[in-house]
Amino acid sequence: MARYQATLATEQSQHDAFAYLSDFSTAAEWDPGVVEAECVNRPARGEGAEFRLVADFLGRRTPVSYRIVEYDPPQAVTFMGENATVTSLDRITFAPIAGGTRVTYDAHLRLKGPLQIADPLLKLAFHRVAGRALAGLRRTLPPPPGGTLQPLSGRSLDGRAVELPDDLDARHTFLIVAFRREQQDLVDGWLPWLSELEQRRDDVAVFEVPVLSSVYGPIRRFIDGGMTRGIPDPAARARTVTVYTDVDKVLDDLGLDATDTIAVVLLDAAGRILTREIGGFDRQKAERLSAPLVP
Repeated sequence: MARYQATLATEQSQHDAFAYLSDFSTAAEWDPGVVEAECVNRPARGEGAEFRLVADFLGRRTPVSYRIVEYDPPQAVTFMGENATVTSLDRITFAPIAGGTRVTYDAHLRLKGPLQIADPLLKLAFHRVAGRALAGLRRTLPPPPGGTLQPLSGRSLDGRAVELPDDLDARHTFLIVAFRREQQDLVDGWLPWLSELEQRRDDVAVFEVPVLSSVYGPIRRFIDGGMTRGIPDPAARARTVTVYTDVDKVLDDLGLDATDTIAVVLLDAAGRILTREIGGFDRQKAERLSAPLVP
């Protein structure tokens, strides 16, 4: 069996988010792997409502019939899907948060009969497809405005435990948040401008924050040790704080679709997100990012 679980935050109310996602015919709007979706027994709500989806999976177009087996507005809805080769159970839950709603999507996919021997390959393919669906959903549901960085426990490469945002001492703090090793060039592109700003102002601090999945926690010493050996500058080690956590929650906080780029975030002393830019450095992004700073 393959499982995929992820969360996202949206500015939509709990009722509106539930109404949109409990109508599974909307899947064609946000899931790039769904080429057709319709409700076959309108209205598209309530336990027993049925949907027909055509999914593009592993290069083949496959119809899947879904029906609602749990309907608890506005807290939860569960869809059971089935065709000749697979069964799918998709449960979506909705919880109110400041400025909107947190949506949690928990999907289980199981192959039938002799095909179960291919389960390991299914897991890899399913995670890729589900990741693209989640990115599409993040693009479709508007993120909450502003917001506050949720608590993150990290450790600097010089060995200090760091709690974000509680341990932020400066009036304004820039976080360069990266998710992949190959994104270091993007990080390095921001550092000259941010370092100059930090040196010029006594109310500004800068941290690099590599964010990794908590599944890598058991080998944290090995990963962090490799980073430390690659950074001879003590000041750079001190400002680099590694965080092992639920990556999807960080993406939600930062309003990112996926881990394919970096984010540079300006926080106030309370951890409120004042501005955010993504990707590599350019002067226009820098001006927008620093706009809240008092001259």
